[in-house]
Amino acid sequence: MKLLIVDDEPIILNSLKDMLLHTDYAGFTILTADNAMDAYELLQEEQPQIMLCDIQMPCLSGIDLLKKIYEDEVIDTNVIFITGYPDFHYAQSAIRYKAFDYLLKPVTKETLLPCLDKAVSSWELHERTRKLSATLTQFYKENRSLLKKQFLENLLINPLSSFSTDFFRQSVSLGLKFERFCMIGIRCDMRSENLLQNQEYYIAYSLSLFINQDYRELTSCYIGNIVYVLYPLSSADSPQQIQDCLDKFTASISAYARDKLLSCLTISISQTADSVQQIPSLNKQILQCFSFDRAYFSTENDNIIFFDDIDDYNTNILEINECISLLINAIRARDAQIARQMTDRFLQLIEQETLSTQKDALQLVELNLHCQLEKSLTDPGDIGYLIHPISSRCRKEPCSENSRMIFHNCVNNIIQELAGVSDRHNNQLINSIIDYVNKNYERPIGLSDVAEYLGRNASYISRLLNKELHMGFAQLVTKHRLAAAKDLLANTSYKVADIAEKVGYTSPKYFHQVFVSNLNMTPSDYRAIMKQF
Repeated sequence: MKLLIVDDEPIILNSLKDMLLHTDYAGFTILTADNAMDAYELLQEEQPQIMLCDIQMPCLSGIDLLKKIYEDEVIDTNVIFITGYPDFHYAQSAIRYKAFDYLLKPVTKETLLPCLDKAVSSWELHERTRKLSATLTQFYKENRSLLKKQFLENLLINPLSSFSTDFFRQSVSLGLKFERFCMIGIRCDMRSENLLQNQEYYIAYSLSLFINQDYRELTSCYIGNIVYVLYPLSSADSPQQIQDCLDKFTASISAYARDKLLSCLTISISQTADSVQQIPSLNKQILQCFSFDRAYFSTENDNIIFFDDIDDYNTNILEINECISLLINAIRARDAQIARQMTDRFLQLIEQETLSTQKDALQLVELNLHCQLEKSLTDPGDIGYLIHPISSRCRKEPCSENSRMIFHNCVNNIIQELAGVSDRHNNQLINSIIDYVNKNYERPIGLSDVAEYLGRNASYISRLLNKELHMGFAQLVTKHRLAAAKDLLANTSYKVADIAEKVGYTSPKYFHQVFVSNLNMTPSDYRAIMKQF
């Protein structure tokens, strides 16, 4: 590393350099300058990591030099000011231009070295962060299409992710902020019965590769035998222009599927949207198109249907059903924030419907909540207590302010109750683990043994112990073995080697090491101390 010392007084300059040459900093490349202009040239040429700089110098002060560094974003140096004047104005300027520290003359080793240590550590951390950032930036640049594909996959598989706090930031960073777009679903169908079983999954994979290679401006992924494509649209495009673009794209991929993959396609096109948060709703539209009566299609091999053309389908009902599904998922995940958003969205949607439809929607929510609670609560009275306010007090005017408040309270109460059930279940499981250790610590036991005994996954047991007890299974066993060993040392005359064996250690030497490591004394010392009482 390089360190630059700047001071217009030769005595101080040489004194600081000599001071550092008799410390661990002797291995640094130590540069010197007696004025700010020469120092600035050295900063540009040598790029030192640390600079010790006097403030008051002729022509250009240390503050002026710091300002030039601050404005020149290329220079990356931690600056420590040295001055004989404890003036608050200097400190203010140093802070404004991001000086690392501020030392008063006369500078001694006792004040300088700790300051330098902190400056070096800070710079090393900053450098590691910078290198990691550069690596991530390069990775992002090289794998942007893959990251967009994974982002879309996650959103289609886990619709709740569209309501997370990081979602919008991620979508913008990936370039998925569209003024308008639609989603295209392409289902790959078998054209020949002679092809291998499940061949449509390979066809979907191949078609996705073709789209990613030939239409790099699009974002696509495949899930099962369906390829999903986000197709950006301009708000300035006329309906005819949009139609022409979509026709050209679908014709291209249909021709590729026919000629190269021996497959025909069913293509569904959603309504337009302006936010990627609407993708879960667009996916519902795509799936609805796929389930539409095939007699609707006019062509034999390549079937294309726009969701807007399904005249007899109420899109609002589709959104209500999706919203109920997301609400139940949020409750299942004990996520109060998303549950609150879904409750508000649900009430906004049903407000547009007739009173009869509003009541039906509320009843559907009640049924879903009842099914969810039955999986966790055994007492029907508890289930009724949690759900009853919705049916008894919200049905008459589902969208009134009072009903909204009751609905929100019920959802919050259900989440709290389910969270309590999880906590009680975890406590019971922790008690079972501790009981197992109490009964078996005298023999060799491991995490896999307790996992098998409880019929649980070993990694789940490990995570639970770290979450609830802040220790791993091995630490828990050691804790119980040492507790038993301390009792035997204090209350029996067994030899230390025999005690080690009784508490589960096959090696007396290892038992000695564990005892000293945890209690900072030997087993014999512990016995001697306890005999004094």
